[in-house]
Amino acid sequence: MKRISEKLDLAPDILEGSTIVSMYGNQSALVENYKSIIEYSPSLVKLQGKHVKLLIEGVDLTIDRFTQDDCKILGNIQSVQVIPI
Repeated sequence: MKRISEKLDLAPDILEGSTIVSMYGNQSALVENYKSIIEYSPSLVKLQGKHVKLLIEGVDLTIDRFTQDDCKILGNIQSVQVIPI
C-alpha cells in the first residue's frame, strides 16, 4: 500500500480508509472516513469507523453536519478515544 500511495502522492491512511480526526482547539472536530453514528448526546458522540470506534466526550456537543464522507462535531471537547475493533 505504501508504494501505491507514494506513486499517487497520497497518504497511506486515505487509501486504507482509516478514520481521520482533525481537531481545531477543543471546540471542533472533523471526522473523516466514518461509517455511522452509533450514539449521540450532549456529552458523548460515538462513531463507527472502518477499523475503529471513536468516542468523543465533552459538554454541549452537537453534530454541526454529517455527510457520507465526514462528520463535524462542535462543543467543549474534553476527550477523544480510539477503540480498535
